[in-house]
Amino acid sequence: MTSDPAASRAWASRFSPGAARTRGASNILDRWADEAVSLGWTTLDLFGVHPEAGAIRPDFCGALVLSDAPVTTITANRMAFLNTAYYRNTPGRLSGAVPLWLFGR
Repeated sequence: MTSDPAASRAWASRFSPGAARTRGASNILDRWADEAVSLGWTTLDLFGVHPEAGAIRPDFCGALVLSDAPVTTITANRMAFLNTAYYRNTPGRLSGAVPLWLFGR
């Protein structure tokens, strides 16, 4: 799979200059975005939330919604943070999430 720089730029464009970003979002956008794209990570894998309940439903949440710790390692199916990890290929994961910036619209 090849990297699509447009995808990582699209993620970054959702956070205007000066907008509040978690450490995790800053870390992935600044350091890991192109690699995440090349490994197949999607907007919903990173920034997904439940369309009606938002982040209160962690079974719908993307990696960066669940953790604000810096990313330390990324593979095709695992994103490691300082003290935890997120697996995007979890069996039984629910579908229907929306990007965080579309929640409530």
